[in-house]
Amino acid sequence: MARSRTARPARCPLEREVPLAEAGRRSVAALAALGLRAELADVGGGRDPAAWWCGLVSRAGPAPVACGMGKGDPDEARLGALFEAIEHHLTGPAGFDPGTVEPAAPVAIAAGPLRADACAPLLASMPGRRMACRRYRALAGGDGVLVPLFLSAPWYLEAGAAPLRERAGDDSDYAHLMRYSCNSGSAVGVTAAEALLHALNEAIERDALSLLLVRAFLGRRRFRPTLIDPGTLPRDAARAYAVAGELTGSPVHLLDITSDLGVPTMLAYTAPTSRHPHRRGTGTSLSPAHAAWRALTELVQTTLGEELDGGTRRDPAALDAHPALAACGRFELTGVLARARVVPFPAAAPEAGTPGAQVRIVSAALAARGFTAYARTVRALPGGVVAVHVVVPGLERFMLVTDGNLVVPGRRGAEAAKGFSSVR
Repeated sequence: MARSRTARPARCPLEREVPLAEAGRRSVAALAALGLRAELADVGGGRDPAAWWCGLVSRAGPAPVACGMGKGDPDEARLGALFEAIEHHLTGPAGFDPGTVEPAAPVAIAAGPLRADACAPLLASMPGRRMACRRYRALAGGDGVLVPLFLSAPWYLEAGAAPLRERAGDDSDYAHLMRYSCNSGSAVGVTAAEALLHALNEAIERDALSLLLVRAFLGRRRFRPTLIDPGTLPRDAARAYAVAGELTGSPVHLLDITSDLGVPTMLAYTAPTSRHPHRRGTGTSLSPAHAAWRALTELVQTTLGEELDGGTRRDPAALDAHPALAACGRFELTGVLARARVVPFPAAAPEAGTPGAQVRIVSAALAARGFTAYARTVRALPGGVVAVHVVVPGLERFMLVTDGNLVVPGRRGAEAAKGFSSVR
């Protein structure tokens, strides 16, 4: 009698609503509704964990209208690349409708829930009267809020988007604000709850990374990060750790950068060298093991994806006139890691439930620290695929400094630096 092969269990199914195969079928329906087809490529050369690339192509021409990358087990990475490409398409300029934006005066925005954001002083001093915004709902109930479109849509600030801004009646000057723009908090899922969970986790992840940068390079106190002993990693994370080390050719450091919010967040990091800037991957999840897996596989994806993006993402030289910010941009942690506290990998967390249950847990963690999560549905497609964007006023996006953007921390970052004085 033939011995049956034991199937590998699905990885962290609690962050998914359906199995990968079903999610794949729903993605087919989404692509059909969009009139697009997917071109996929394994950029990891058959490695496991893997990294895949996806380009979405329309009937209009061979150039992709949107691209994405995915990481993890091969099937997980392939589907992740497809869904990220769909996310980038849905949250990009293709579906922009000026009739869906609401104008607001920048000075009024600066005085509202976004007043703790690092860009609020710039908003408060802007002469414009009509800034394109979208209305977001509070996840925990209560009043919604108008959020400027530029915060989540870098494409809206490009020179070629001037006609879109004109159609929206937007008379704002984004010359200094554009450096604070990123798509952080955007996510796609097969249900709204799944998408919201990934969006919330990403906002928390970017905040934790930002706080690490502040404490390591701007704080006045001697900072001691928390470094995970690689010999204590769970099996899957250990496998990803080994592949990351092989690909980067550098020592890989896995740091626990969980913030005061209490949602486990990990950073997989290699130091910059004379040949390339630092490399990193981050991950946030109520499961510490999944957070580590996401961070390590993102480091694999980042390293494999360098040839695809031409290595042009970061320009730390733009910060040379500001030494403290330039140090953040270089992200050279070697000296800081020399005084790190080395700890064993955290004990396994209890199961947190469905994506909807996890959204409630994460939202409660934010509320306990005085933060309100707001969300909007960007677009819902046949088959249940939905794109969302989440914003949590007060959380940091200072990590944009590592791309060479001249940004400063907001109130939360300034407090984390314990006496940090403005470098504006």
